[in-house]
Amino acid sequence: MKLRNLFSADKNLFFLLGLFSVLNIFGQKKDPVLLTIDDKPVYTSEFINVYNKNKEIIIDDQQKDVDAYLDLFIDFKLKLLQAYKLKLDTTKNFKQEYYKYREQLISPFLKNPEETEILVRQAYKRTQNQVNVSHILTLVKPDASPADTLKAYKKIESAYNKAISGIPFAEVALEYSEDQSVKMNKGNLGYFSAFQMTYPFENVAYKTAKGEISKPFRTRFGYHILKVHDFRPSPGEVEIALIFIKNKPGDSAYAKSLINDIYSKLKQKEDFAYLAKKYSDDKSSAAKGGALPRFGTGKLIQPLDSMAFALKNEGDYSIPFESDYGWHIIKLVKKYPVKSFEELENELQYKVRNNNRSVIIKRSLAEKLSSEFKITENKPIVEQIYKNEYSTTDPKTIILSIEDQNYSIQDFEFYKKTIHNKSTREIYKDYKTDKIIEYYKDHLEDYNKDFAKTIQEYKDGLLLFDLLQKKIWKKAETDSIGLEQYFSKNIDQYQWNRRVRTTTASCTQKEKAEKVRQLMIEGKSTEEIKELVNEGATIHVIFHESILEEKSSKLPKDFIFEKGISKIYQGEKGHYTIINVEEILPAGPKQLKETKGQVLNDYQNYLEKEWVTQLRKEHEVTINKKALKKLKKNLN
Repeated sequence: MKLRNLFSADKNLFFLLGLFSVLNIFGQKKDPVLLTIDDKPVYTSEFINVYNKNKEIIIDDQQKDVDAYLDLFIDFKLKLLQAYKLKLDTTKNFKQEYYKYREQLISPFLKNPEETEILVRQAYKRTQNQVNVSHILTLVKPDASPADTLKAYKKIESAYNKAISGIPFAEVALEYSEDQSVKMNKGNLGYFSAFQMTYPFENVAYKTAKGEISKPFRTRFGYHILKVHDFRPSPGEVEIALIFIKNKPGDSAYAKSLINDIYSKLKQKEDFAYLAKKYSDDKSSAAKGGALPRFGTGKLIQPLDSMAFALKNEGDYSIPFESDYGWHIIKLVKKYPVKSFEELENELQYKVRNNNRSVIIKRSLAEKLSSEFKITENKPIVEQIYKNEYSTTDPKTIILSIEDQNYSIQDFEFYKKTIHNKSTREIYKDYKTDKIIEYYKDHLEDYNKDFAKTIQEYKDGLLLFDLLQKKIWKKAETDSIGLEQYFSKNIDQYQWNRRVRTTTASCTQKEKAEKVRQLMIEGKSTEEIKELVNEGATIHVIFHESILEEKSSKLPKDFIFEKGISKIYQGEKGHYTIINVEEILPAGPKQLKETKGQVLNDYQNYLEKEWVTQLRKEHEVTINKKALKKLKKNLN
């Protein structure tokens, strides 16, 4: 195995190797200098790390010897020195690929698994149990003025005081709520569970006791109060089929009469799907025999939702019932109980990370990181930001500092333009969170040694790939004269064994193979034989032409090198072949075009070897024999 295969042939090599655990033989002891290159030290631990990671993928056992591997390691360090000397780490392409990988590698460090686990467990518990609430909403836009915000709060506060005084919640909702559905549901939202409401609303609902009314709280929609009516185990999801007859303007009896006739047909054992296709006014489901996608509670209008979950057994159907839109009959197709935590865990993790719970995860991570950094806020200006009263302040005013990095009002304003449906207070909190995490990402090498080591290994591997591409591989591919000269000088390495030019017939039935062989002996052409043996679309024989070298794996083991029609050879899986040897080609030198791939690879290796020899001459390498002796003792 050549050096470039070990250290630089693949951009992803160091990424892969960096994920393996590293055996540090010297533990916490002093790390001796193993060698110097131009008086710059290379420590024993670095060699051990690379040796342990690579020894299992080295094919050549001789290179597993410490002395042999040390030579490879020195060549690697010399190449790396050359890459930095040529400033390959400053090129646009290198930076793009390096930072793309860096983002991928950072990702696990930003997941905050402890907080995520808490939220996932909480979500599963809520998935198992539903809550039924009524609510009152006073609308207020996220960027509302302080006056409008105060007005909305005063209104919800007044509603709260009436609700806790004993006035029925539904009456208070009709008087105060600005939710458009209040006239229909009197504030009652029915049953719901995790992920069906915005997280702050869901949180208050599950944390309020049965029969209690919450204090006013705010979401992105405005101010709310809610009353919890009940908790119950979640029924999971159901799959139903529907027959719907919409109300006919001016004829209130039409829909009810038709749905009752359909119901009578069902009781007479008529097929539900047939009746849905023939009569249902819900066109999208009617075409499917009334079938609707599976759903959980709270997804359909009432009373469809409650009726669907009231059906007990698969195949049961409801009596006709009315909604605001017309008359319905539903059939229970299948019930889907709540899955186990193990079955839902991955789905819940995805949902937690991709809904508004993710803000909690990020803020929790930022809070943890805050202890690592020196963070300073301009409190008076931040208070102005909370109140949205900072428009006259100098845009260059610093509002936040993390270590030596300063952030101004101007920077915050640019961030704010990308956020919608949030108050300025919430936007600033998100801004501070993002800046702390951003600073952590930019300086992760300083805070995590494992990450620093892995990203440096990838950087070195990427640099060496680009270096060899520039110095060796492209040169070999474009230097046609040098390639031809190398080929001529080493022609003895590129020789053909004896070869045969053949036409081979392949069959899957022995009797067909016997017929084909006889026709070949008779001198029939391949087209004539195919015409005689194949039966229309059923192919019994396939011909192919090739030139095969002696001892080729494509030739039968007992193949005889002589011209003419061979015997029938039986191969694997019942395949039979007959070989017509048309010409025997003698052993001799190959032409460059016949072996260009192999010659190109050998020429690249030759150029690399010559280049490394030159690098050894340009740099002074000194090995610490005492440290090497101790290293061998520990590794053997």
